[in-house]
Amino acid sequence: MSDSGPEPDVRTELVPLSAGHSLEVDIYESRAAGVDPSAPKKIAVLCHPWSWLGGCKDDPVLVNLSVELSSNLGITVFVPNSRAVGNSTGRSSFSGQSEAADLEELVKWCIDRVGNVGTVLLVGYSHGSLIALCHPVLPEPVRTYHVLLSYPLSPLQLLTFFNASTYRQKLHQLVNDPRAHVLILYGDKDQFTALAKYEVWVAGMLQPKNQGIAGTEALGTTRVEMKMISGADHFWRGQYNRQMREAISSWLRQQEQL
Repeated sequence: MSDSGPEPDVRTELVPLSAGHSLEVDIYESRAAGVDPSAPKKIAVLCHPWSWLGGCKDDPVLVNLSVELSSNLGITVFVPNSRAVGNSTGRSSFSGQSEAADLEELVKWCIDRVGNVGTVLLVGYSHGSLIALCHPVLPEPVRTYHVLLSYPLSPLQLLTFFNASTYRQKLHQLVNDPRAHVLILYGDKDQFTALAKYEVWVAGMLQPKNQGIAGTEALGTTRVEMKMISGADHFWRGQYNRQMREAISSWLRQQEQL
């Protein structure tokens, strides 16, 4: 878990949404002393892997990252169970579009709950990265950051019930939004997407706009970083979990200094 800083307070709440269902949300709040109460607050919302394969808010990757962000960066972290997972109600979808709409509403609830929010970090792990990338960049003065962890490139069609084009378009919009800050983080031993496929995808995305490889999302002027961690697989165990957390923390610190 975290290497320094006090362990955060963790509580669970049921958050009612306008469609009539509720999401079960773990909330990690920093106990660090000396925080200026008048300073703009930072929040993060983390999206778990595919619920149809057992993904939930208690995934060790998300738990460890939540403690890291809260303890070391003073971020209030919200980790929801998506529809029909755990004590969340409602009906889960195959395409993920209902879950993406839920995320937008939940982020608004989180901002209202914390108040005076200046930074919103959206982290999606595996299938959760598809949900996270659908969230638009928020209006200024709020700074919006997206982290796409272990983006499921190869199984995209299956995980979206053959709606992959919708997510490709959403990603294209995100990486070409000049206000966006995006980190795409993956391991070269990922069990679901071969390194060679990631490399072709990344190469195409880093091409000048309108000159990308077919099927990729060439960048405009947005701030996007792609980072591969050697030896890491899809599940970020052991030392690779620490490297992943350090990569996200250092990237966010660097972005906040811009």
